[in-house]
Amino acid sequence: MATLVRTSDRPAADQADFWRHTISSAFGPFHLRPAAPRDAFPARLLGRTYGDVEAGDVRAPAHEVRRGDRQIARDTRECYKIGLVLRGSCVLRQNGRRVAVAAGDAVFYDLTRPVEIAFGAHHIFTVVIPHRALPLPHARVAALGGTLLSARARTGRAVTSLLAALAEDAREHGEDGEDRGRGGHGGPGGDPDGPAPLSDEPYAHHLGGAIVELVAGAAGEWLGLRGECADRAPERAAMLRAVREWIEARLHEPDLCPARIADAHHISVRQLYRLFQPTGTTVARYVRERRLEHCRRELADPFLGTQRIGAIAARWGMPDAAGFSRAFRAAYGVTPSAYRAASTGLHRPG
Repeated sequence: MATLVRTSDRPAADQADFWRHTISSAFGPFHLRPAAPRDAFPARLLGRTYGDVEAGDVRAPAHEVRRGDRQIARDTRECYKIGLVLRGSCVLRQNGRRVAVAAGDAVFYDLTRPVEIAFGAHHIFTVVIPHRALPLPHARVAALGGTLLSARARTGRAVTSLLAALAEDAREHGEDGEDRGRGGHGGPGGDPDGPAPLSDEPYAHHLGGAIVELVAGAAGEWLGLRGECADRAPERAAMLRAVREWIEARLHEPDLCPARIADAHHISVRQLYRLFQPTGTTVARYVRERRLEHCRRELADPFLGTQRIGAIAARWGMPDAAGFSRAFRAAYGVTPSAYRAASTGLHRPG
């Protein structure tokens, strides 16, 4: 089902703040500064879901957004984002890159790294892809943030073509009567007997899978990853996603190990290690990194400041306090208590 949010339902003086809340809820916390702070802020977001992929058809006036370390620390989601500009333009900064994005261009960025975007009045189609869905090394893919897709790879152009088709479908089935070509399915003034939007079809998750596969192919081409071809095969990528989702649901279990994971998926431990090999990590390291990342986010949450560090670590399957502290310091360069103090200003013993 589509989700429609528009600022026109609010008083003009409240519209910019309401939009800030809207995009922070949809994409994670952002700072927002309108180009005309005292004017009305007519904007709308039409959200749709394609399996693991969240899509949004966004229209808004000129403004700037910024997502820094403090906003990232407050967000539990770990996602990549692609924005296809349909009208207008924006300038995006990430990873030391500055890229000007015009109508017809798509830009790739990572929501777990600082980003700044200056928008003109625009209409943009966005997709948000969880890190876990992309079967490629996260650190290397995230380093591509601030990349213009169509300018970097043939597969990048394939991504923009698919997003353009989905954006056209979103316009034809707009929930508020705007830009409809054949009439919206069940929307005001639409034809209830017309074709349903693609996101409402039972095969919508296949479209999400196609987006993930194309983005994986484009990222692999940009990075020159020769070993990714087999991993981009649909059945192999689907298996890796299934294993990662299974692991994610059981990170709190201390006995989670490669043998147990392999047995649950009816494959050998050797096959499991081969499945993870193209991602640049091992399955055991992946489990440890996911546990540490959840702990890091909870340590940065001031609302969890009364909880002991050891309790947080145990909740994510790391009951050995000394071992957790060593692993955390090796991963992030500081002790858990120092990280919590720097992120929240709270000082509490482990």
